[in-house]
Amino acid sequence: MAYSIDLREKALNHYKQCNNASQTAKTYGISRNTLYLWIQLEKQTGSLKHQVKGQNAAKLDTEKLKQYVGQNPDAHLHEIAQVFNCTAQAVFYALKKLGITRKKRPTTYREQDPSKVAHYLARLAQFSDYQPVYLDETGFDTYFFRPYARSPKGQMVKTKISGKKYQRLSLVAAQIGQKLIAPMVYQNTMTSTFFEAWFETMLLPDLPPKSLIILDNARFHRISILQEMAHRYGHEILPLAPYSPELNPIEKTWANIKKYMRSVLPGSDNFTAALMSYFYFN
Repeated sequence: MAYSIDLREKALNHYKQCNNASQTAKTYGISRNTLYLWIQLEKQTGSLKHQVKGQNAAKLDTEKLKQYVGQNPDAHLHEIAQVFNCTAQAVFYALKKLGITRKKRPTTYREQDPSKVAHYLARLAQFSDYQPVYLDETGFDTYFFRPYARSPKGQMVKTKISGKKYQRLSLVAAQIGQKLIAPMVYQNTMTSTFFEAWFETMLLPDLPPKSLIILDNARFHRISILQEMAHRYGHEILPLAPYSPELNPIEKTWANIKKYMRSVLPGSDNFTAALMSYFYFN
């Protein structure tokens, strides 16, 4: 679909003012990819006119393009276009035809030691008859404000927010399968004594027999003391490999909960009640 220069300019000016691609795309009925292509087009040429100079998608050497993207997977469209002497649009359509899509990259820490990861996985395999229990802590802002709203064109939507400083609360819990157990919301800084009190009085009594408790190497996790407590209940402790949060499935749960909280908290006056309404707690 061909868009007029006038619409392109209005959309780009709107984006420059609000710096929000999703809002601009919705306002002008375009896709975010289209908006990004216009941004790159203006950067490269100083104009929003359709470019015919250079190769088009059909003339690009697809094998060389695949090889280049394989070696430079994080290259921007305009960077690829410069290499192949074509427009960013041509690269976009060529990659689309090749089935090469843009996606968020999972990350690991450079400090992670592969040998320690292998050692952890080997130890985990030794406890195949135990119930894995993953535990962790995370933090939440107790106030989510939605800065954007819909209204007729030219009509401002006003609202009120509190001038008070909102708290940041934390949550500690354990995960078994798809269920979170022994959740505790707290405001103070986590300490070894505080954690061990939760561990002994809330977590251990709630675990199924013969559980394997898996946790990271936070400073307040005194493994020897936790191991002694766990043994009294017939459980074992297994520390994660250092710098390896991706091995703890509760990390993904935290991300899902925070996404959920952003959707429900603006209409709730009780942070804890909103948090506990998440289905993982039920």
